[in-house]
Amino acid sequence: MNVKVLIVDSHGPFAENTKFLFSMEPQIEIAGIVKNGEECLDFMRHSSPDVILLDIHLDDSNGISLIEQIKRIAPTVKIIMLTEFNQEGYVIAAKSKGAQGVILKDMYIREMVQAILRVIDGGSYFYQSPLAFPKKQIDIDDMHFPVKPVEILEKILTPEEKEIMRLLTKRLSNKKIASILGVSARVLSERINIILLKFGVNTKLEAVLTWPFVEP
Repeated sequence: MNVKVLIVDSHGPFAENTKFLFSMEPQIEIAGIVKNGEECLDFMRHSSPDVILLDIHLDDSNGISLIEQIKRIAPTVKIIMLTEFNQEGYVIAAKSKGAQGVILKDMYIREMVQAILRVIDGGSYFYQSPLAFPKKQIDIDDMHFPVKPVEILEKILTPEEKEIMRLLTKRLSNKKIASILGVSARVLSERINIILLKFGVNTKLEAVLTWPFVEP
C-alpha cells in the first residue's frame, strides 16, 4: 500500500522537485502540495493524507505552531517537519507539539522515504546535529512542559538564544534586537517562538520572568 504524503511548503520549486523525486519511489504517493498553513488546514478538512511534510517556516505561519491545529482536524496523521537549519531546538519544539519527525530539506530523497516509512510504522525520525548538546546531553523524552527549571534552560538554549534572552531582559523591542543581531524581524520572531516553546510559556514576558540571568 502506498503512503499518501501532503507537502506543505511556501517554496514552490522545492515542493515540486520533491514531488518529482518521490514519483520514482513506488511506496510514496503525493496526495497534494499546498503553500501555506491556511491551505494546509483547508486540505485536511477534505482529504486524509497519511503523512504531512510540513515546513517550519511558512509564509503565513510558524509550522510548529500549526501542528496542534492539524492534529485537531486529523489526530492520527503523522507529521514530519522540514527545516533548512540543523538546529536541535527545532527537534525539541516539534516533538513537544506532537510531530513524529524533523528532517533537513537538503537530505537525500531516500532518507526522506526512510523517515516517512518509519513514522508510518509507528516510530519517529528526529534528525539531530552531531553538535547538539556537545557538553551536556539531554534525554528529550524527559523534557516535559510546563516551565523548565534553570538547569534545563541552560542546556537547551543555544548561545544565540541566550543572547536573545539577554536582550529581551533589557526590555528592548523586537526591531531593536533584530538590528543588534543583524537579522530580519521575521527571523527574530521565529527564534523567539522557538525559545517560548523550549521554555513552555506563551509570551515573551513569561520567558523573561522565567529567565534567571538578568544583568544588574
